Amino acid sequence: MERQSNVKGFTILSAASLINKVLGVLYVPIVTLILGNYGNGIYEQGYKLYQMAFVITNTGIPIALSKIISEQLASEKYNVSYRTFRITTLLLLVAGTFTSILTAALAMPMAKLMHSPESSMTIMVLAPAMLFTSISCIFRGYFQGRSNMVPTSISQVVEQAVNAVVTIAFAWLAYQYGVKIAIANGITGDTEIFTEAVRYAAAGAAVGTTAGAFASMIYLYRTYSRKKPQITSELKYSTTDGSEYTTSGILKTIFFHAIPITLGSLAVYSTQLIDVINTKSRLIVAGFSEFEATSMYGILSTQYTKVLFIPVTFATALGTAILPSISAAAAVNDRALLNRRIQNAFRVIFMIAVPAAVGLTVMAKPIIYILFPKSPDGWDLLLMGSWTLILISLVSVQTSVLQGLGKTYVPTVHMVIGLLLKLVVNYTLISVRSINIRGAIIGNAVCYIFAAIMNYRSLKKFTGVRLNVRKLFNRPLSVSIIMGLLVYLIYHGFVFMTEWFIKSVFVLNAVCGFAAIVVGCVIYYLLMIVAGGITANDIRSLPMGERILAFTVNIPYMDRYLT
Repeated sequence: MERQSNVKGFTILSAASLINKVLGVLYVPIVTLILGNYGNGIYEQGYKLYQMAFVITNTGIPIALSKIISEQLASEKYNVSYRTFRITTLLLLVAGTFTSILTAALAMPMAKLMHSPESSMTIMVLAPAMLFTSISCIFRGYFQGRSNMVPTSISQVVEQAVNAVVTIAFAWLAYQYGVKIAIANGITGDTEIFTEAVRYAAAGAAVGTTAGAFASMIYLYRTYSRKKPQITSELKYSTTDGSEYTTSGILKTIFFHAIPITLGSLAVYSTQLIDVINTKSRLIVAGFSEFEATSMYGILSTQYTKVLFIPVTFATALGTAILPSISAAAAVNDRALLNRRIQNAFRVIFMIAVPAAVGLTVMAKPIIYILFPKSPDGWDLLLMGSWTLILISLVSVQTSVLQGLGKTYVPTVHMVIGLLLKLVVNYTLISVRSINIRGAIIGNAVCYIFAAIMNYRSLKKFTGVRLNVRKLFNRPLSVSIIMGLLVYLIYHGFVFMTEWFIKSVFVLNAVCGFAAIVVGCVIYYLLMIVAGGITANDIRSLPMGERILAFTVNIPYMDRYLT
């Protein structure tokens, strides 16, 4: 099976993740027209609980499998890696089935625990997805361990495409059904009927998640079936007969790596879980009604979080791509290679996260008005909190590097302490009426600042790698500030030139916003080349890199910077 380079693996995953997130963001405004901010709040509360169950079951073991497989393949223990895969498959099948049944059975008690009994139907609809995602994660972890990111990438796009179509269709159908139920039960008044109907609509929207997970599972299974003969043909080249690797020993190794990774992922996810549990109750303490509190949480979780996490997907993709390569370098004790890979990972993440943060800050209002034209209430949250994506991206990559080094508990401990700080900040600030939902963003910032500082200290301790953070950060920051100023001027210039013949505010925002973002990306790319932040070798390492390089060199004056 073809093994891809670190950069190409990252690029493939990044492209798929970007398509995935864009698809997700594109259908959310349509769903918001059906659910409203209140319905989004109900859906997100149920979905966050599903995500927690997903994290517990499906994060640690697949990542551990990826790490273990990469180490075994580096030592040419092909038979051991295949056996590890089969044992992990059985393990996750059992875990996924059990979690699905348990989630469905405890849907109402868990919804009440989150102060959101109306989300119980959503939780029940999401329960079968636990089994489907468990099976998908087995194959993704195995392919990633073999440094083949293509199946994971395609499966993510398949999942999101199916999710988008089914979510819109079933949300609308379920809303119509909910309206009929409300009227049949004697409920009168538009607001009261809407409030009752969106409970069904939120559950209908959840059908999309389950359908998408099923489609992804089928694709990955068929892909593995096609590649299985090639995989099994490697077994005869194994450097060991594998007799010393018992089932219990393999399970012990899996859990040794999986448990701390799961705890770490759960700690990272818990930043959102804390918002689910205490945001609504603290907003009510601040004097907001139950409807207002749920709607405000819907704005935070949908308009702010979903847009913010589009660029964060690059960090997740980079972390997924580098973990096997970090593990492989550590397994053969190649310190020079390890140092280069760590340095390059942080260079790439700053090169992506910094301009993304600046771009979201400058374009916060147009972006929200484009995506949520009927209820653009979250632009001020995005303006305030867009810079936190740098922290989230940084911590994500730090965590992957430490996990690749086998220091899986270290980032978990740091994140747990950060969560405790967030809990205190959330509890204190959200109940202040003038701060309200913004307290959750401040809490996130405090949490990730602490985790980033402590992770950096640990990396220096365990690897001896001394990152010149100022050098890595200053170049993309300087270029991003110039880009941000130009994007701001370009956007408002386009608006000034086109508003006389484009009368629709939505179309005006969409055309001018899209044009400004595209021009901004080109400006950043070219300025980073001029500043020496992007080299010819960087471009060559990308898919179709030679073509991109040839095109760039033909741009006037660019050839002198790419020789």
